[in-house]
Amino acid sequence: MPTARSQELAAAANDGLAAVFRRADAARDATMGTAYRDRRVADVLAHLHAWHVVFDGWVAQDRSGSVPAFPAEGYTWADLDSLNDALYSAHKERPYDTIRAMLEASHRSMIALLSTFTQDELTEPDAFPWLRGQALGDVAHECLGAHYEWALHTFDSAGIA
Repeated sequence: MPTARSQELAAAANDGLAAVFRRADAARDATMGTAYRDRRVADVLAHLHAWHVVFDGWVAQDRSGSVPAFPAEGYTWADLDSLNDALYSAHKERPYDTIRAMLEASHRSMIALLSTFTQDELTEPDAFPWLRGQALGDVAHECLGAHYEWALHTFDSAGIA
């Protein structure tokens, strides 16, 4: 059963994704210019999707009894630009409609996944030691609602209304 924190995360994420899709759908063929390294609107959506997959991987590793590679195998947080470039490379040729469908599916999966955690698991900073003092719900928010806000700000910077 969803907890208060998972419901809060889902509500913010659902609203954010709806706003991202409204703007992305209206500018599906646009390039982002300097706002996002001359990449496409589809690449913004791919970035969001890729971080859902990363989050899902952390949870899968944790649930299998392994310590998740945080942020990813072979990367530290100091290597975040390189990790984001690798995530970009994995999706850069995909068409808009494919990426949009992938993001929609990974978003739903994230929301469902969050409902499997207890309130304490989502809110307690020491619930998952591999998060190094961060609450899982806060990390999930970074991969959902806060990331959608980043996309909207990136659209703003690119002049995409």
